[in-house]
Amino acid sequence: MSRPGGPPQGARRLQVVTNSFKITGLPKKAYYQYDAFDDERVSQKSQSRRRIEIFERLQNHTQPGVFKPKVIYDSDAIAYSSTVLPFGNAATFDVNMSDRPPREGGGQSRGIFRVTLKRVDAAPITFEDLQRLLDGRTTQLTPRATVALNLIQLIVRQAPNLKYPNNVKAFFCREAGSRSLGGGLEIFKGYYQSVRPALRSLLVNIDTSCGVIYQEGPMPEVALSLLGTNHARSLNLDEGANLAKLRKFFKGVFVTFTHRKGKKKIESIIPRAGSAQFEWNKDKHEGVVQTTTVQAYFREAYNISLRYPDAVGVKIGGGSVVPIELCIVAPNQRFTRRLPPEMTKRMVEFTSDKPKARLEAIRRGIVGADAALDYASSPFVRDAELEVSTMPTVIDGKVLSTPPMQYNERSEPLIPKFGAWNAVNQQFSEPRSIRCWAVVDYSSGPYSRDAIQRCVKMIAGNCQKLAMPPSAPTYVAGNGSNVTQALMQAAQQATAGHNVAQPDLILVILPPSALEIRSQVKRHGDILHGVVTQCIRVDKAANANDQYCNNVAMKINAKLGGINAIPCAKVLVELRKRPFIIMGADVGHPAPGVHDQPSVATLVSSYDRNGMKYNAYTTIQPPRLETMDQLQSMARKAIDDFGSINQAAPGRIVFFRDGLSEGEYVKVAEKEIQDIKAAIDEIWKARNVNMPKPTLTFIVVGKRHHVRFFPQNERDADRSGNCPAGFVADQGIGNPIAKDYYLQSHGGLLGTSRPSHYIIIRDENFSDNVEVLQELSFALCHAYARATRSVSIPAPVYYADLVCGRASFHFDPELKYDDSSASVTSGKSTFNLDRWKSGFQGVHQNMTRKMFYM
Repeated sequence: MSRPGGPPQGARRLQVVTNSFKITGLPKKAYYQYDAFDDERVSQKSQSRRRIEIFERLQNHTQPGVFKPKVIYDSDAIAYSSTVLPFGNAATFDVNMSDRPPREGGGQSRGIFRVTLKRVDAAPITFEDLQRLLDGRTTQLTPRATVALNLIQLIVRQAPNLKYPNNVKAFFCREAGSRSLGGGLEIFKGYYQSVRPALRSLLVNIDTSCGVIYQEGPMPEVALSLLGTNHARSLNLDEGANLAKLRKFFKGVFVTFTHRKGKKKIESIIPRAGSAQFEWNKDKHEGVVQTTTVQAYFREAYNISLRYPDAVGVKIGGGSVVPIELCIVAPNQRFTRRLPPEMTKRMVEFTSDKPKARLEAIRRGIVGADAALDYASSPFVRDAELEVSTMPTVIDGKVLSTPPMQYNERSEPLIPKFGAWNAVNQQFSEPRSIRCWAVVDYSSGPYSRDAIQRCVKMIAGNCQKLAMPPSAPTYVAGNGSNVTQALMQAAQQATAGHNVAQPDLILVILPPSALEIRSQVKRHGDILHGVVTQCIRVDKAANANDQYCNNVAMKINAKLGGINAIPCAKVLVELRKRPFIIMGADVGHPAPGVHDQPSVATLVSSYDRNGMKYNAYTTIQPPRLETMDQLQSMARKAIDDFGSINQAAPGRIVFFRDGLSEGEYVKVAEKEIQDIKAAIDEIWKARNVNMPKPTLTFIVVGKRHHVRFFPQNERDADRSGNCPAGFVADQGIGNPIAKDYYLQSHGGLLGTSRPSHYIIIRDENFSDNVEVLQELSFALCHAYARATRSVSIPAPVYYADLVCGRASFHFDPELKYDDSSASVTSGKSTFNLDRWKSGFQGVHQNMTRKMFYM
């Protein structure tokens, strides 16, 4: 929402270009809504692309005279027309997806699909409510305005989404840039589009995007790329790991053929396809059926001698088998499963454009010979009489003053530059001593014990310099086949003579790839025995330098309950006048397609007077549930713990909520505000507290958006070409019905920086002073204890995300949490929350007042 006035004291103005483009005018005509489709064969959500193809065939080939102008289809179950369609209230069409005529007699052919259009008994869609919102005559996003906005969204996206592979919000095309990923996959660059209302303007947010696409071309080449070999004999497979890999990769992929027309979906991959036998009705008129092989069939029916009869084959609809050498992977098919880490890295490298290059790529998408967006030629945009500006919107923003960082109170505060600072010769604000500790080494291979000991001595030396002097450690050689035995032995030896059950720290040396060992170490330390563990990889340890060891020391101090540094911000000084809590919350979900594993809800809550130390609380809930199901009990526990530690009740609570999309945050936030208030009521009643209840500020922090800022003048950019750390935009592109702002709190590193979007749902602490909340958000972005630089989101939000990522350590290993290969993905009916709750265990009581998740 736009706000009057200049920048606050200490801030400076900065004019920036955004990747938002103004839409001129709204449609003057009304649109009519129709329910669409009536064919069960394409009713699943994953079949949207096939439904689009069928609907396009209907409009362009089957009944082109009915659909003038062309109808807009949402890929699911709704169509919109700018005229009343000429068939009355309803009509059913049979759409033949083949150029061949249907067979005479018999039932409905596999290639013929039934589309029913039925006029919805509702008022036509008009745009008056949306216009009132844009003009500032109302602050309510009414249902009619919402429908109108969603329709414009479809109008803008329709033409490119019909032409290119897409995920509805973004489309991908080779013309925008492509690169091979290997393993049978490619990356296509593309464009994201989202229509967004702002005060007195309607904007389309355009950003570069990318999608993973199946490599097109001869299927043997794609299969060999997946298997990582060039030898055709590698496709002569029997049952085994490689055949399973091919089946998983190609299931649902469309192929065309070298011997005939048509496109079919792969159902499975079968071994030794040439030898597969089937019953062939060679002469349909005589009705003679004979048993033959696939190899013999193709020789006799198509005069094709298979070059690789022992290679795998493709099973398609009706049980037919086609040898792989006759199959071609159809173009423009999206790969939607999770990429392995090495491919993700290659993808990031390819798509991380510097700000100047990113803005130029966006402009090329709108104007020029290869403009993939090309709104001017879209029949849907033209029919709606919309015009999209080819010039990006320019707005005024400001750069906030950077908070100095206070280490030891006897030293001068450090002033960050470009979002970072150097902690050399500093001592921690609140250091923790390491009285007894152990080193457990699970590494093996080429790295020497001397290199590992050198790294351990460097870490100990850095801890000493930072005012957390360690004693001499105990060394234990670990065995990856029995992880806990070495940890128990290390604890016993390190604590001998110290009269404690567990050492202050176990430093664990891991092999370069040791996910299973790390999981067992963390479960042992965090959950079962309550001992702080710090893992480092042996390859990192062998090449460790002073900065690396300093970063390890920072993690250790925070894990032990210390404070590394405190941002010196006026808003934090003001908060300290009364006891306060800062909370961060997030909900983590299972991997895409996994329905039989729970979502994980996490809350972190500060318990010290500076708002720098955070306890963590974790619960589980049904999969994909966005609302925190048990927030009331979690918030009560957090407030209770604060009271026990400080012997005082909080007067103020500031709650940062991560993980909500724009369509969810109002409904979810209102429910969660009620839960926090109910938790406060419970405690005040149970404890008979006779002081005022704490006031609440609830802010949603959004990261899943595509708004970007580009300095208009290069002299205003940081070294990476991005806006400087502390840039705030709260005018020109903000939400017209919400108090919100964008804050780019971190210095640029790789590519174009993404600001975080802050939506203020409720503010009972700062009198709706947005500038104070901006200062608080920016200060907390400097409080992340693992870094000597400001980060992109407030530290408590980051911490909640870290705790979500550790969910697997809480579960009985037999449940195989987060192991998608062990998950049933066919539907939600397999989920049993009680089973997961019985196998879930919270953190050990020793971890209270320790940030073990760092």
